[in-house]
Amino acid sequence: MLEALPPTLTLSHTHEDPLHDVINLLSRELETTAPGQQTILDRLLDVVLIHAMRAAYRDNPQSPRWYQASSDPRVNPALRAIHGDPGHAWTVPELAALSGLSRAAFARAFQQTLGQAPMQYLTDWRMTLARDHLRSGDLTLTQIAQRTGYTSPYAFAAAFRRHHGQPPGRWRQSAHNRTDARVTLPAASSH
Repeated sequence: MLEALPPTLTLSHTHEDPLHDVINLLSRELETTAPGQQTILDRLLDVVLIHAMRAAYRDNPQSPRWYQASSDPRVNPALRAIHGDPGHAWTVPELAALSGLSRAAFARAFQQTLGQAPMQYLTDWRMTLARDHLRSGDLTLTQIAQRTGYTSPYAFAAAFRRHHGQPPGRWRQSAHNRTDARVTLPAASSH
């Protein structure tokens, strides 16, 4: 989502815009110090970011296809299902039924709206989730496989290798190395 944003984001808001309300709440929270303030600020900044991204995408004809598809009634029910349960063994007929379309009509609408076939989108989404889990290190390969719809860690590893050109363990190590390279620590003091 962040990669799809322009380098600079200019926002304007009206009194009816939820962003206005969140910024007002954020301003009030910053005026005083109280227990739990940092937690509240963290959450409010998340909300500001999401509202800002929505505004940027809503007003931009070049917004990502997945954002545009979220308002398409022919495709949105299937997208919501895929995102809600990526580990489910989805089929095109099943997704088409959720969208209230024939298999062929659904596949055409999905391709037109998202620029790829439904099963390719599902695979890409699963791989995105897998990368997030690998980067955070919160799950084992078996757990990642289960959450992303693969019957075993071996099936997941094979799919990951096809998609990324390397096994998940090596990708995880590379991601950690990239993160470690970005972290700089202050020089140790000799005092």
